[in-house]
Amino acid sequence: MAEQIRTFIAIELDEEHHRALDDVQAQFKRERVGRYVRWVAPENIHLTLKFIGNADADKMPSVQRAIADACTGIAPFMLSIAGVGVFPNARRPNVIWVGMGGQVEIAARLAQKIEDACAALGFAREDRPFTPHLTLGRVKRDASTNDRRLIGEMIESVKVGALGELRVAHVSVMKSVLQPTGSVYTRLYAIGLKA
Repeated sequence: MAEQIRTFIAIELDEEHHRALDDVQAQFKRERVGRYVRWVAPENIHLTLKFIGNADADKMPSVQRAIADACTGIAPFMLSIAGVGVFPNARRPNVIWVGMGGQVEIAARLAQKIEDACAALGFAREDRPFTPHLTLGRVKRDASTNDRRLIGEMIESVKVGALGELRVAHVSVMKSVLQPTGSVYTRLYAIGLKA
C-alpha cells in the first residue's frame, strides 16, 4: 500500500506574524477560561486554502502540478491580519480565529481554483464556503456549555487591532504529521504566484 501523506495547501506566515499571534494568544491564556482551549503553536499558524487529508505519496507530483496550474494567472497580493472571532458562534464556540482583510477576494479566487484542481484529481470538495482566517485555538471537547459561553464572552471582550500586512507571493503544499504534542508541519513544495 502506498504511503499516505496528510496534506493541505496553505499560505504561510512570516516570523513577525507568528510573534504577533503569540502575543494575542498570551492575552487569552491569562484568562481563566483560556485553559479550556487547545492553542495552536504560533509557528504552525497559517491560512489554509484547501485541506486534502490523506493522499498517496505517489500522487504528490500530480498534486504539485495541479496547484501550480491553479496558481497561474494570479499575481502576488496583500492580506491584512486583524480582529478576532469564533466559529460557529459566541454561544458555542469551537474555533477561535484571527481574521484576514485586504485582497481577500483574490485569496478566495485562488482557493476556488485550488479546490477545482484538487477535485479534478479525485479529492473531496470542501462543503463549507472559504472564509479566510488563522486558527488560534480549538475549544477542548470536554469544555462545558458554561465554559464555552465564557470563552465566547472573552473573545467578544478583547479587541485585536491590526497585526500586520502579509504579501502573498507563493502557496505551499504542506505535510502534516500528528504527534501527541500536536501537529508537525513540513513544506513539501512552494509554488510562486505569477500573473
